[in-house]
Amino acid sequence: MVRWILVLALTGACAAAVSAASAPSGLIVFSSSSGVDGKTQVWVMNANGTARRAVTPATSAAAGPALSRDGRRIAFVRRDDVYVMSLNGTQVRRLTFSSSAESSPSWSPDGRWIAYSSYRSGRSAIWKMRSGGDQKTLLAAGKTLSVPAWSPVGDRIAYAGVNGQIWMMNANGGGKHALTRTASGTGVDWAPSWSPDGRRIAYESDVGTGHRDLTNEIWVIGADGSHPARLTHNQLNDGQPDWSPDGGWLVFSSQRPHPGTAHLWLIRPNGKGLHRVTPWAGEQYQPSWAR
Repeated sequence: MVRWILVLALTGACAAAVSAASAPSGLIVFSSSSGVDGKTQVWVMNANGTARRAVTPATSAAAGPALSRDGRRIAFVRRDDVYVMSLNGTQVRRLTFSSSAESSPSWSPDGRWIAYSSYRSGRSAIWKMRSGGDQKTLLAAGKTLSVPAWSPVGDRIAYAGVNGQIWMMNANGGGKHALTRTASGTGVDWAPSWSPDGRRIAYESDVGTGHRDLTNEIWVIGADGSHPARLTHNQLNDGQPDWSPDGGWLVFSSQRPHPGTAHLWLIRPNGKGLHRVTPWAGEQYQPSWAR
């Protein structure tokens, strides 16, 4: 009898440990339009949706946050320029000074560089700069280039590129090539995000959803362009995916269950475990997950 009690106790402890290990952890920053007069704010919360707090004023029009890998700094956009601040919203510093729109900041894994989208050359382009705002360097110029995402190792950058495809390039701008195989005019792949092990990329796409289902969905593809797989099947838009630090989850913005209103949801990379993580009022979108 004592032996079976011990076995059951150990089994229960192991199950609890597995459950705890698989639970979402870390911090998620996101944009929200629930502020004063619909102004966007940057918010921070635990990955399970608890302890949420605004880190920018309701009147600041701050959006598009990106959390550094160590979870200590947030890059974000305000009035078409890129800024950086500490996790608690202090030490705000403006990094770009352009008459054109700058957006979509993405941290290098070591926190020394930020890649971002810019129209300063008169057309869309991908640039990078030091996290202090200096050494701005053009990496890719062309048509509809946006939303860069730095690889976990720091050697490559994925981005939304020409012909509505996800593209890849080296961190110095070389070696550009298409990752997804979207035919021009058949849809758009957008918002790439690397898995922590660098083996997969999640992205949003309206390609292949059919004439009765013209919505954006979450897809996952190998970093070498192999095995594309559709992860969500929803009659409302899903998009802007980002991986958890342990690779066990994806957070994304979805209009389910309210058309036209975005909320944040979590899902396993195998399509299981789908649940809403921001059950409160307002809109929540552009999530970034770290630490």
